Amino acid sequence: MLTGRRPGFLRGSRGPTPLLGITGLCVYAAVLVDEIPRVTGASSGVRATCAYIGLGLMGTAVGLFILYDVLGGADRRARK
Repeated sequence: MLTGRRPGFLRGSRGPTPLLGITGLCVYAAVLVDEIPRVTGASSGVRATCAYIGLGLMGTAVGLFILYDVLGGADRRARK
């Protein structure tokens, strides 16, 4: 999806599919940033900082998904 390839369920949409790929990467990175310090036993300060970074990545993912919905939304509403 990052390269613009469209899965079957998105073929009719005109929204930019790379945004969905980046959204997926943000969610994946947020999980890794949040869990790796916990598994390795890092200090509480490092865990808190990584939790804030993960929260920012999840917020970015939500923002990108909303942007995708806004950009491709008019096309989906016209088909219904």
